[in-house]
Amino acid sequence: MKLGKTWLLLTAAVLFLCLSPALAADPFVSRIKAQVLKQGSEKLEALFGGSEGKAIGESVGLFKQSGLSYQPSLVVPLEGIVDCKDKEQLRVLMGMYLFDSNYALLFGRKQEFSAAIALREAIPDRMNLGGRLKIKTFTPDELKKIADNPDDPANRDLYVKYVVANMQDSLQAAKSDQEIMEAMVDTFYGAVLEGVYVACKLALSAGPGHKFVALFNDQAMRLDKFQEALGAYTGDPELDGLVKRTQRQPVLKPVIEILKTRKGNLPEADVKKILSSIEPERKKLVGKCK
Repeated sequence: MKLGKTWLLLTAAVLFLCLSPALAADPFVSRIKAQVLKQGSEKLEALFGGSEGKAIGESVGLFKQSGLSYQPSLVVPLEGIVDCKDKEQLRVLMGMYLFDSNYALLFGRKQEFSAAIALREAIPDRMNLGGRLKIKTFTPDELKKIADNPDDPANRDLYVKYVVANMQDSLQAAKSDQEIMEAMVDTFYGAVLEGVYVACKLALSAGPGHKFVALFNDQAMRLDKFQEALGAYTGDPELDGLVKRTQRQPVLKPVIEILKTRKGNLPEADVKKILSSIEPERKKLVGKCK
């Protein structure tokens, strides 16, 4: 009897291995995957594109409105961390540098702003995506104009306009290119991770309180959007795996629960809990190359 069961299991395994390539090549399976990719990327566009992307880009102003300042020790290092990173880490770093450039611009840190922008723009070439993940870049005059007077609404609008335009182009490409989709999801992950980290570290230093409610509620909204984005690809196992939904939810879920439960009014203990969830994840990304 045992021998018979073993034979049945072995036969089933062999059949599965033989049929898997056929299933992958099945036109119906391919159509389902293409449909999930398109619909998932349309969801990303609804969450982060157009006016939504503009609002996200502008909401970094809450850091200044909350009375916080620019702290160089909190941003991703500008040197010595990119060369040893794998593709996934590079994609996430794109998002982290995106947040850091916006944060630097908000406080008029010209050098840090320019360096973070340059690093973010150079990363696609390292992943052989340079020809497909096209990033519109500032002219030297535009870069100088923005950095010289970041408080000028017209200059911030120019910056946000570039960010949104790049996002829109990439989101369009992501509808039919799963590597671009992967890059976009990882970029959003990096941006939300870095935003929450910087907000928590600054609030912890300043002493948490009611003055940070709007800032933390904004972080909760960003995390909610990203959670929704992760769920957009569950219709295809491969795409679901690419966006790392099951790996990232344990990092993000406790943070979202705290932010929502407290409605943004976090005591020090909760800020520390959030940091305990995201700091290990961030540490893997910002470690210097040996």
